Amino acid sequence: MSADFFESNENHHILSAGQAAYLCYNCEYIGKGRMIMAEYFSALFKSMQLGRVAVSNRIVMAPMFTNFAHPGGEVSEGQVAYYRARARGGVGMVIVEASCVSPRLSNQGPGQLHISHPRFIPGLRCLNEAIKAEGCCSLIQMVHPGRQTSSRYCGGPPVAPSATTCPLMKEEARALEKEEVLAIRDDFIQAAHYASRAGFDGVEIHAAHGYLINQFLSPRTNRRQDEYGGSLENRQRFLIEIVDRIKNELPDLIMSVRLNIDDFVEDGFGIPESLEVCQALEKAGVDIINCSSGTYESGLKSVEPGTYEEGWRVYLAEAVKQVVCIPVITGGMIRHPEYANHIVAAGRADFVFLGRPLLADPEWANKAKRGQVSCIRPCINCNNCIESEFAGQAVRCTVNPGTGQEIELSRENRLNRPARAVVVGGGPAGLQATVSLRRQGMEVFLLEKSSRLGGLMHLASLPPHKERIEQLRLFMCQEAEKSGAIIELRTEAEPALIEKLAPDAIIIATGSRPVHPFVCGEREANCLEALDVLSGRAIVTGQKVVIIGGGRTGCELAALLSKHDKQVTVCEQNIFLASGMERKNRRALLDELDEAGVVKRTGVTVTAVGRQQVVITSAQGVEAVPADCIVWATGFEACDELFPALKNRFAHLFMIGDAAGVRGFKEAIAEGEAIGRAVVDCISGQG
Repeated sequence: MSADFFESNENHHILSAGQAAYLCYNCEYIGKGRMIMAEYFSALFKSMQLGRVAVSNRIVMAPMFTNFAHPGGEVSEGQVAYYRARARGGVGMVIVEASCVSPRLSNQGPGQLHISHPRFIPGLRCLNEAIKAEGCCSLIQMVHPGRQTSSRYCGGPPVAPSATTCPLMKEEARALEKEEVLAIRDDFIQAAHYASRAGFDGVEIHAAHGYLINQFLSPRTNRRQDEYGGSLENRQRFLIEIVDRIKNELPDLIMSVRLNIDDFVEDGFGIPESLEVCQALEKAGVDIINCSSGTYESGLKSVEPGTYEEGWRVYLAEAVKQVVCIPVITGGMIRHPEYANHIVAAGRADFVFLGRPLLADPEWANKAKRGQVSCIRPCINCNNCIESEFAGQAVRCTVNPGTGQEIELSRENRLNRPARAVVVGGGPAGLQATVSLRRQGMEVFLLEKSSRLGGLMHLASLPPHKERIEQLRLFMCQEAEKSGAIIELRTEAEPALIEKLAPDAIIIATGSRPVHPFVCGEREANCLEALDVLSGRAIVTGQKVVIIGGGRTGCELAALLSKHDKQVTVCEQNIFLASGMERKNRRALLDELDEAGVVKRTGVTVTAVGRQQVVITSAQGVEAVPADCIVWATGFEACDELFPALKNRFAHLFMIGDAAGVRGFKEAIAEGEAIGRAVVDCISGQG
């Protein structure tokens, strides 16, 4: 690989420890062409017997909502392909996503999988067979959401052990009558029978994340006065009765319980009580305890943002390991095979679950086993997958455009004749387009005017906790070079050069550039551009810094500068900062700004700037904000000038990514992937 791909800028004055470690890692294992030997992960790839089933390794695919099911809850063809891809990717166990066990006010959305009626068995059997055909142990998770759903989906007020309201769902739940409790208990048991008839090796009872069983366990949500409330013995009764009956009626079925070890809410279900429940579950015959934490109201600790450390909650599983002898699963922000192997080798847990990393790369386990760690497509913790699920949409992954598109990718047709494409721009859209076009069998020239591939990705990786974006850039550079494309850096894509290459198709992926409205005084010497500050081309001087623009870039730059002892004020015209961000990462970023003492001025208009101040206007009037240095972070505009220069010269001309409209990595990478099929269809006369 060309050294230009990993060229470092001497002016980069800020580099996080995570970035430095990853860059050193790539220098060793990519730059020198070496790989970690698979034996290094011997603990992670050691088999374990669970009942009659031999699990090939200690990597578990976590149950994640996908919204891929048909509106009636039946398994879809796309869902089968999605799970088959992850099973083929080498995990030892797949736990199919939370499936609705009861028709009684329990649906969570139009795309939720159901296991509440015999009519679902044929589809579930198809799904199970696809998983087991790849040599995986297969479990299916069973859930009732209790109060954590909406009447829009379940046809009536949500139900719970007691009449309480989930702060996020904002609907008061109706307290279950005892007869209803028993009926839902029987629904779980019947669902286990359906799972057995569908051929699954086991079931997982969802008793975490604030769903119904967790609501019974927690004194915060269970205020019942009957035998299902009060003491811990009573609060765990609902769960233990489900376990006892399933174990007695289906003794060969592997049984896992996903249990909150800590709700992380005041008066909730916490560690002392959860350890007692773990012991009771072991005594009742449970085979595995899958340790989790957090509820809808616990904030960031159920689905954590990128600010959290890798493996931050493994300590919960360690506590469980001290009190039970059955296998324990841990997970949460585990990204690297080295760390996963350490967890198992050190006896901190017996299995490690992966969720978002398997959306990013279904082949995570196979690549780790082969020692191809640098070839694992990294999850960047953007949480757009979770945001899709919250919105009731089918899950998609920012970094992996193939997630949810497994069927479409399997049906790709390569060109049956030689053809050439020119891709202009080596940002995320251009890099992905290059790989996609090469996969279709086209010869590809990638022209990039700068000395570095990745567009704005490197600069986007510099704010705190964003080093995974640099990991993604390095990965995408590596994939583009491996594809066999001809990559020309420091090359301006002049029309004459493009004509000389005689392409059958041209893809313009020239990205975007910063823009800001004209304001009196904006050319003062102390006015800088956000990207110049990030790149090191401009140095922030003085203590008082005013950032004009409170979108993602402005807020992340504020977090970065505050770590270097700057007194930062962010001025934003809208009433919300970072309004376009995924909600959990946005909350973490705003919390970070609060902790750093960043002053947030929203709903203001900047009317003038000077050497020592920024003049803002708001509903409260005109104000001068002191400023030693002013940084513009007011957004981007498309670099689309090449398109009109070429549109009358070439038949097949496409524009993708920010060049077609400023958005984000998700859209850029998705469009880069889709363009391969679009170009082939056009050249073949199908589009």
